[in-house]
Amino acid sequence: MKSKVVHAESFFESFMELKRELEKAATRFQRTMGISVDQYAILHHILENPGKLTSATVADSRGISRAEVSRGISQLIRRGYVVQSYQSSDRRVRPLSLTASGEQLEITCHEALKDAASTMSKVDLDDSGSQFTVGQLTKMLSVLTTKDDPEESEK
Repeated sequence: MKSKVVHAESFFESFMELKRELEKAATRFQRTMGISVDQYAILHHILENPGKLTSATVADSRGISRAEVSRGISQLIRRGYVVQSYQSSDRRVRPLSLTASGEQLEITCHEALKDAASTMSKVDLDDSGSQFTVGQLTKMLSVLTTKDDPEESEK
């Protein structure tokens, strides 16, 4: 597979534009749904694994810091979306589950994301010019953030 020649200025402009759009989308999501994108990721993960997750396992599997997950879970518990239970064998282990309102919020958020994906898929993309696609930019950025050889990530 042939790679594109990466020009520093074009790459930086694409990166900054993507960053701005992601920040705007995250802010819009939080205003609309009342929770952050990271909190939604926590809700979604708990929904997929009810009663089996702890804050540490959520952090490890979602790539969110443990401190951020703890804060997010605490906020979700205070707002009545998540409950923590205690295991009788080890009180340090506190599995997480969604409440009925937490399940409903997760469903509402998931539907909003599906609608957004549907809307985005209708955008006419013009591949002329020097702008990179999100997929191309993501792949290039992942090479910078992993220790793998770039040749290996293409295989």
